[in-house]
Order: sequence, then C-alpha cells, then structure tokens
Amino acid sequence: MPALPQCLLLTGPRQFVWEDLPPRPLAAGEVGVRTRLSALSVSSELSVVEGRMPARYPCRLGYQTLGVVEAVGPETTLAVGQRVVSTLGHAGYGIHREGALFLVPQGVPDRAALCLILGEETHKGIRKVRPAPGESVLVVGAGLLGLLTVFNLTRRGAAGVTVLEPDPARRERARAFGAAAYAPGELPHQAFAVMFECSASPAGFAEGLGHLGVGGRCAVLSDGNWGGLTLPPEFHGRELSVVASSDGEDYSAYAAWLWGHHEPVLELLFEEEITPDELPATYARLREWPRPVSVLVDWQAR
Repeated sequence: MPALPQCLLLTGPRQFVWEDLPPRPLAAGEVGVRTRLSALSVSSELSVVEGRMPARYPCRLGYQTLGVVEAVGPETTLAVGQRVVSTLGHAGYGIHREGALFLVPQGVPDRAALCLILGEETHKGIRKVRPAPGESVLVVGAGLLGLLTVFNLTRRGAAGVTVLEPDPARRERARAFGAAAYAPGELPHQAFAVMFECSASPAGFAEGLGHLGVGGRCAVLSDGNWGGLTLPPEFHGRELSVVASSDGEDYSAYAAWLWGHHEPVLELLFEEEITPDELPATYARLREWPRPVSVLVDWQAR
C-alpha cells in the first residue's frame, strides 16, 4: 500500500515529529489537496522552532503551500487537477473548505503563485501607512518580506524605494526588484517619509527610524524578531508613528492583482530547494548565517 501523506509537527523547541494524515470522506464544500510545494518564511518559522515565539504544542509550521486538487466533496466548484494556494504549511495533504483556497490560473508559475500569502500580508502593511505619490520610502531588510514589499511598492507605481540591508547578495536582489540598496551605516540621507521594518533586527529597526523625517510613518511587518524592538530618541524628537501589520485582509483581491502582475523576478525569492525529509536539518542549518531568502520544499520528491 502507498504510504500515507504526512505533516511535520513541532512538539517543543527544536523537536520534530512526522504525523500520518489518514484519509477521510469529504463533506459538502470540502476539497482534498495534494501538496506540490511549500515555502519557508525563514525568520518567522525559526522563531517558532527556537522557542522565541509562543506556541501551543504540537503545532504545524509554514503557511505558504501550493497543491493540486485530488478530490472534491459535494457542492464544490473546483475540479480535480486544478492548482490552488493555501495556508496549509508543511504537510503532504490537506482537506480544506473551498472558500479557503485560491485557484491559480494557467500561465502563472508555481513559484510566483506561492508569493500570494506573504504578498498580501506585506501589501496590507503598505495600505496601513499609504505612501503618497512622491514620498520617499525606506525598506529595512531584503529578506522575503522586504523583497515582496519592494515588489508591491514598485509595481504599483512607487518611485524612489530604498533598501537598507547588510548582506551584499540580498542588496543585489533588492536592486533586481527595482530598489536602490545600501549597507547599514552607508545610507546618505535622513529624510524618508515612510519606512517598512522587515529585518526582524532591533539594530535595523533603530537605524531605519533614524532615517525618517519629521512626522515619518513606520509599519513593522516582521514578526519573528530576534530581540525587542526599542524606540530610539528620534521617535519622540521627530514625532514618528509606528504601526504593526500581520496577517492579510483580502487574499482574493491580492490574488486577482498578482495573477496579472507576476514576473520572473519572483523566482529569485526561492534560493534553495529541499525534500520534506530535509526540513528538520534545514531548520538547524538556518540558525547560522548566511541564510537563503526562502527555501522551497518539493513534496513531489518524497
């Protein structure tokens, strides 16, 4: 008999177990999806794996998943064989309510489609601070969140987007996405109107706020922060404002936009590809720098 699909569970900090996913009949409105790809959001997932963020064990990891419809229950409109994006995480199979899935049209590559979830989450942060035409924008960190933030800004008409990033390879990717990029300590001016904190770094957050002008606005998009984010003196002296942004609000609306605006540059987000069985060892390796922007998990190779 073929092996049952499995999902990766975290049972405690750095403690992993594979759980079987036995099949069950589908109820009305339910869809069974076989996973093709999942992607790591490295900083967020590492924070959970390392015990830096609270979790209720056992818990699943990941939330960017692309699969193929394998079975449908009554009263569904999706068809077997269609590609869909979900927030299932690192699991070989999932049963979903149809309304929780996002149909991927033909012509949209798998990797571009995987950008849907974090793409909307970064765009929600953009909507919170609403950069006006002509306002200068600083993005701190050129990881997965930062590069998707640059993509959303530049492809919707923002000009003059600048990235602050210590890693030279990531600075090059930021330039490929359409931004100017500088190393910490090298940014030549301090007059940005809007900032997006995507670095998960207390030092990056503080340096970024130091580059905001009077009345500047900051959206904190990173949630796997490696230390507390402290407000520097500029926060009060320049009367800055800081808001947080987490999960998206309207993934369907973002999907409709992304399907018409996907580009090959999005492929640069996924620097490595592994098998599901390599996930635990990969989390251990990612504790050390340098880290890839994201890692793609190929479930078809299992």
